[in-house]
Amino acid sequence: MSKEILLYPIVTEKSMSMTEEGRYNFIVVKNSTKLEIKDAVEKMFNVKVAWVNVLRTHGKKRMRKASIGMTPSKKKAVVALMPGFKIDVITNI
Repeated sequence: MSKEILLYPIVTEKSMSMTEEGRYNFIVVKNSTKLEIKDAVEKMFNVKVAWVNVLRTHGKKRMRKASIGMTPSKKKAVVALMPGFKIDVITNI
């Protein structure tokens, strides 16, 4: 079940700097809750989660040549781990 909730990690310069503080960013399923995300991270990576913050990004209009489209809406989760725990995001997903 944890594979279905966590879609993929966000690997950007900002998110990689947050990993030094023990915070990890993931794109998650839109209807998942904070408790489901916490349980999924703990089971998948064998770590203890301190807290989870969730935010939604809505799709934006984008124009390509003559057609207008939308970027997809996403749900992001910022997961903070207890001190002493780490996740190697690049190799574990």
